[in-house]
Order: sequence, then structure tokens, then C-alpha cells
Amino acid sequence: MKKAVLILLVLALTVPAFARGIDAVVSADWLAANLSNVIVVDMRKLDDYRAGHVPGAVSLLGLYVAKDGLSNEVPAADELSELIAEAGIAADSKVVVVETDGARFAWATRAAWTLVYAGVADVAVLDGGYAAWTKAGKPTSTGMEFRDEAKFEVKFNPACIATKDEVVKGLKKSQIIDARAYDTYFGLSKQSFVDQFGHLPGAYALPAAWITKDGMVRPQAELEEMVAALKLNPKKASIVHCDSGVLCTAWWWILTQQMGWTNLKSYDGSAQEISKEPGVKFVKYVWK
Repeated sequence: MKKAVLILLVLALTVPAFARGIDAVVSADWLAANLSNVIVVDMRKLDDYRAGHVPGAVSLLGLYVAKDGLSNEVPAADELSELIAEAGIAADSKVVVVETDGARFAWATRAAWTLVYAGVADVAVLDGGYAAWTKAGKPTSTGMEFRDEAKFEVKFNPACIATKDEVVKGLKKSQIIDARAYDTYFGLSKQSFVDQFGHLPGAYALPAAWITKDGMVRPQAELEEMVAALKLNPKKASIVHCDSGVLCTAWWWILTQQMGWTNLKSYDGSAQEISKEPGVKFVKYVWK
């Protein structure tokens, strides 16, 4: 009996924290074959959605908002609950997020990350976005479409998100991943809303732009090779950030939802917030 209990305990500890029933990134062919089994949410501008969208897709905007002086934050729980419920999404729904194209991959993952953080486990991103859907000759619809409102109440998963305090405390012990472009990481340029040039001391540079090529997500083997070359440890407590909490979700998505990392958090406030912290000094012109 004790041996059986021990085996069950070991199995429980090895189950990924972000269990899912569909792939993290799906193709246009897969989506076309599974339209009746998923809820498609379109993150593009409303005019673009009305002009043409995946049949049955609903427009879902507002999953990230300006708040407390920061550009892209998660809405309040009650507001987010209402948005998700009105889109017909329940906690056990299978959802596919559609953005404009591959250049908007991080914006798709930002929406997908928000849904997972809010308590929707089965979320995927359409590889190549709506551009890949139309390029593949798939059918489209116009105008507005709606779904019956679902019952949904946000249950935030703290394993998804890092706070400023966690980043400050983790500077010397956590694995920090910087998803911004090399020039920004190195300190040659910065966004106007970020107060310091450079990067957090010891941070690894892993640009989100590397994830896609020619508008499509690179093969997983290539992405794994990038991560391995940096000697990143998938078991170590890690935090990924960017400038304002969008680009970082691209690597959070790939590493946790596709590669199985279970100890990685995305920092919503990112450099926009942490660069204003008096006790945090960015470094320039060095790698790490």
C-alpha cells in the first residue's frame, strides 16, 4: 500500500502544471478540421474582423488594458470574467486565438496567456494568424458573430504571473529571460516609456522575434536548440519579461505550453515598471 501511494505521489509531481488537451500552436488545416469543437476568438481590430474572419469566430477585445501607469495589464477580475463569459468561453472550453499574421504572434500569445492565467486551460494560437488561414484558401465569414454567454468566473493562476516584488527579490537567484530585441537589451535603444537603457543584471537575451520565420512559428527542434545554446535551465525558477508585457508572453507560451516548463512566470509590468524602481540598476553594453 505504501509503495502504491509513493508511486501516485511521484506521478502527481511529474504532471505538467499547465496541462492541455490541444496543441499550443495549431495550423490552419487543423483548425478547419476542428471548427465545430473549438471556440475561435479574433483579436484583430473590429473593422478587420467584420471584413472577414474564420467562420464562427467571435471578436474578443480588451484582454489587456492600460492601468496604473502601465500599458498592457490584465483587467480586473470582474471585468475579465464578463469579457470571457460574453465570448461564450467556459473554463473547460477549447479556444483558438487568431491574430492578423505571424508578425503579431506575441499579441496572440498575450491574449492566450491572459486566458490561461484567468483559468481557461485549453487555449491554442493559430500559426500564421488570419493571413495563414486565407493563404490556405480556407472559408471566411463577414459581419459580426456571437455565441451564447457562458458561465465563467476568473480564477487567477499565480503560477503564470510575476510581480515587481518577485522580480526584485529574484534578481540574484531567479533565471531572468529578456525577450526584447538585441539593441534594446544591449542598451543602444529603448522605448520612451522605459526609464533606463540596457537590461537587468544577469538576464539572458532571447528575443521573441526569433520564434517566427516568414510569418510562421519555427519548428520546435529549432526553438529548443536556441534555449539549449543559452544553457537555460527548465527546472530553475524563471521570469520572462520585455518592455510592456507582450513580447515576453511569446516565450512564456513556447516554453511552458509547448516545451513543458513548469516554473516560468511572465512579468506583466516588465521593463516599463521595473526600470522605475530606485534600487534596480540596468546594465549596458554587456551580455548578462
